[in-house]
Amino acid sequence: MVALTTLMAMGCTRRQYLASAELARVEADKKLAELRVYPSRKLRSYYPQLTDPEDYDVSGRKIKVRGALRPHLRTLRRSKPGKVIAEDSLGGMRRFWVSFSRTCDAQGCAYGFVQTEYDRWSLVAVPKLDGYKDPLSFRRNRLKRNRLRLARQRALNEANEVLAALRRSGRAKTIDLQIFKDVFRPTRKTRSWDEGVDIESK
Repeated sequence: MVALTTLMAMGCTRRQYLASAELARVEADKKLAELRVYPSRKLRSYYPQLTDPEDYDVSGRKIKVRGALRPHLRTLRRSKPGKVIAEDSLGGMRRFWVSFSRTCDAQGCAYGFVQTEYDRWSLVAVPKLDGYKDPLSFRRNRLKRNRLRLARQRALNEANEVLAALRRSGRAKTIDLQIFKDVFRPTRKTRSWDEGVDIESK
């Protein structure tokens, strides 16, 4: 009985996509800065070196090239909370700039998520790093099929391209913003009784 009571008191916390109706309620209360958002899938970004240092030498009747490649791997996990630090527009749609790091408070180090026609906020921009080339980003893991590229999701008349892993079926797999929602709405009944009526005897 105690365990059941505790569970009911905690409510039901579910992970769900950030939808326009929910966002409108948050913004009406001016609480957007306090809201924490999460990526729907793990994001892995590989940053190649801007220049690859190497030693070039001709000796022993052959050319020798020596040098280590040191790309940078940046991982954003589903469990990491982020917050909206800036907003602008892209193609007539709202775009949020989300920081997932305590040291990032500017648009240049944040991830861009644009509002889509499907009531989702989809990843559209990955931050750059000084000293590295533009990142190669992947959804979940570094399989070729999970490489993220700018593309339309379902129709050519969509306002914006988003970063998506395209499937042979034509389906586009995206990374979208999600939130945690704790709902606690217990049922508390009220009671009443009909007292009945007197039946007159004939």
